[in-house]
Amino acid sequence: MPTSNVISLTSDLGGTAGATDGANTATTTACQAAKVSAKFLACETPKIAPERPCWCVYKHWVTNEKGRKLRPGVWFHGHRESKETGESLPFDEWLCGPLHVDAVTRNEGQDGDYGQLLRFRNSDSRWLTWAMPNELLAGKPDSILSALLNMGLEVDYKRRAQVPQYIASQHPTRRVIAATATGWHTPELFIMPRQNIGTGDAIFQSEAANGDDYRHAGTLAGWQSSIGSRCEGNPLLLLSVCASLAGALLFHVQRQGGGFHIVGDSSTGKSSAILAGASVWGHGEDFKRTWRATGNGLEGIASQRNDTLLALDEIGEADPREIGAVIYAMANGTGKARASRNGAAKAAKRWRVMLFSSGELGLSALMAEGGKRSRAGQEIRLLDIAARRTYGAWDNLHGLAGGREFSDAIQRASVTDYGHAGPEFIRQLLASGDADKLPGWLASMGAKFPSANGQEGRAAERFALVALAGELAIKFGVLSIPPGTVQIAMLELFDVWRAGRGTGPSEDRQILKSIADFIARHGDTRFSSADDPHGEARDRAGYWEASPSGRLYLFNRPGLEEAAKGYDMGRVVQALDSVGAITKRELGKNQHKKCLPDKTKPRLYWIDPSKLEPET
Repeated sequence: MPTSNVISLTSDLGGTAGATDGANTATTTACQAAKVSAKFLACETPKIAPERPCWCVYKHWVTNEKGRKLRPGVWFHGHRESKETGESLPFDEWLCGPLHVDAVTRNEGQDGDYGQLLRFRNSDSRWLTWAMPNELLAGKPDSILSALLNMGLEVDYKRRAQVPQYIASQHPTRRVIAATATGWHTPELFIMPRQNIGTGDAIFQSEAANGDDYRHAGTLAGWQSSIGSRCEGNPLLLLSVCASLAGALLFHVQRQGGGFHIVGDSSTGKSSAILAGASVWGHGEDFKRTWRATGNGLEGIASQRNDTLLALDEIGEADPREIGAVIYAMANGTGKARASRNGAAKAAKRWRVMLFSSGELGLSALMAEGGKRSRAGQEIRLLDIAARRTYGAWDNLHGLAGGREFSDAIQRASVTDYGHAGPEFIRQLLASGDADKLPGWLASMGAKFPSANGQEGRAAERFALVALAGELAIKFGVLSIPPGTVQIAMLELFDVWRAGRGTGPSEDRQILKSIADFIARHGDTRFSSADDPHGEARDRAGYWEASPSGRLYLFNRPGLEEAAKGYDMGRVVQALDSVGAITKRELGKNQHKKCLPDKTKPRLYWIDPSKLEPET
């Protein structure tokens, strides 16, 4: 098929896509290699005389040179040689419904993310758009066709492979900025799959043509009545909704993501809280995901939730061996580096999200099931909050009979009125002109959340960010509850988190617990009395010595390294010293010699196990 003279023509009645046409009005478009001309004729099927070969797009029925009526859509007008006479005969082939290539898309640097802005009419006569990445043209046509077919474009099955060929042949002059992630494209423009909020010219571009989870239904007033007003008196419900809004502030305060994990028994309302947060941006059930997805799958989901909420239910479905690495990735906002088909490094996915999770197990308990130990960095990135309120996850039932009825009401509301609060929050933030004040406001709010160390400080700032988002939502009229409500609730939950976590840095507590667990498991088998000349121990980790307060355990270095596996010895000693667990040491050292019955004098770590675990 010749392509050198292939051109694209559009028959649009001179109006916009989807405009209502007069009953006796039609457009004919003549294919001309040098110039495109459109004539408006008062007839039902205007006649065409295309200069072959060419592509043409017709919005209505037309009639060709021989009087044949051609249906609306993309046609290829060409010539083929007659087998009988050798004469060049014209032919017309219908490919698909009306499909226009309106613009070339690319990033602001004009050095990547090139694509085509497609506009087409589906089988329900709706005009849809898709910013299609050019990289899809590099492979088989299936990915392009499956996306277009899924959105309702009618395609001739036998000629389906020509649809990508037609798209690739078009060269529109219009240029549009492509945004490959949702969220803040600039400080004045927030990108969503089907709408932009703010000022600026850009369009969301994705391989998933219809992957729009940011849908809406019902009304904002309906959501405010059924979910927003019920947040009053329910700190965990407030946490879910306001954490969802806080995701949109991360860009302006220049913070990485992080999140909260609601821990509680089955049927306490945890999942309903997740749905409430999801309803801020989309359909409660559809916007929510579960931890069952692989790490790679969650990367894709997180990039689609950029600057909003990543809502993940049922952490028990996650692989306990991978969950720690996944939490680091989700909070840090960077995916794995991958190679393209030709071996070149592909740009890693990036995102900023507020993570909201739930499950019957906390992070450390889940990782322990997989033989892993949770790290302080993981626990700080995903803060465990116990769902042990008056009625499971709830405190104020707002007149409903019980916790289950309240949970059911939240679930119904999340799929009835949804997808309004988040976009309205963005619109009001932009209209206020106060986005540049957010860092200072966060600092002021953070000062109200006292913290004893760096780890608590990071957690305090996250609660403060949620409080700030919630108080702004009240100011903007998105939440119809009294001012100060969110701040008070977040201060309470911060205290709940601190009480459940214990005092001191997380690493200290983990190290001390590991050593205490090691002694509990091996105290009688891998240690023997330091004064017994016949004492035996398999895989000796050290000795024990009697003292007025009980046994002291004298660890050799390999034994202590094993007991606190994964931590360097300096960090282990620091944790032991934080509670005064090392009872004897030589000047300038962390060990002390012990004269054994065999006259050897090894240097050992003298540890009092009673200091390792806090009193309860």
